[in-house]
Amino acid sequence: MARVDYVFKTVAYRAQVVNLTATVHLPANISSVKGIALYFHGGGYVVGSRAMLSAAHIEALNEAGFVAVASDYRLCPTISVLDGPVADSVAAYDWARDELPALLEKGHGVRVDGKNIVTLGHSCGGGLALLMASRPHPPKAVLDLFGFKYLRDPFYHTAIKTPPPAGAPAPPSAEFIEQVFQQIPPPTAAPPPFGPNGPDLSTPRGAYLVTSVRGGVQFDKIIAEDEYDLVDAAKLLEKPNFPPTVFVQGTADVVVDEKFTRWAHEALQKNKVPTELHLVEGAAHGFDARLNRDDAAFAPIQRGIDFLAQHIGQ
Repeated sequence: MARVDYVFKTVAYRAQVVNLTATVHLPANISSVKGIALYFHGGGYVVGSRAMLSAAHIEALNEAGFVAVASDYRLCPTISVLDGPVADSVAAYDWARDELPALLEKGHGVRVDGKNIVTLGHSCGGGLALLMASRPHPPKAVLDLFGFKYLRDPFYHTAIKTPPPAGAPAPPSAEFIEQVFQQIPPPTAAPPPFGPNGPDLSTPRGAYLVTSVRGGVQFDKIIAEDEYDLVDAAKLLEKPNFPPTVFVQGTADVVVDEKFTRWAHEALQKNKVPTELHLVEGAAHGFDARLNRDDAAFAPIQRGIDFLAQHIGQ
């Protein structure tokens, strides 16, 4: 698989320029390309990077006929969800649909119609993938992998009362955590929220995310009260023209309750929008992060990608 990086958006911060980049993963057989699959990474809007699209996901997307694209967005909390993750993801979507096809044909001999675009994402990236349904030319289909939605629900705004597991590191000082607010310009990449031994509190950014989620205040400083409807797909999901959507959700997810995915699936069913729901019994948030394609647990991910492929060209 060949890969190539493109800058799709630049943002000036006085003397500094932030380049927002998309990594394009091309299949070995370029004649098999049928569409573009644009991926948004997870990380609670605060951590993560486009590199979180794993080799297994890329391979499955390529085999299904997609050019797989993973894009940057600026990370909170020194920018809001609306001005950072949402605005940058919209820019990536419009670029991938309108400009990327010409770049691929000129540079790599790949012919693909930008109208044949689908979106997918993990966690908050799943929420961003759903939000692309608001664009004038929405995606042909969406794959939501335990994505953020119904963000006003008390679930997200209630402190977690269960104590951290035995052996978990103690929360760092408030002074250490507050260093995240010195990170201007906001970065476009940060280590994932979980390391090999659980939540990663070794950086101010990681500690900020983990402690704010546990405190039920994860959205307080990054979503204004009048911006929820602009960053949450909840109301979009009630519209009869929502794109065909497939949901994958673990039943043991404590970051995104499975009820939200059920609600979204039922909302689409009510309007007769093509939709599938794949619940993975006992699976936690991010259960697919380290899977190989031949792992049994990858099966629901494969079904989601097959769903995307079925709706290209329709």
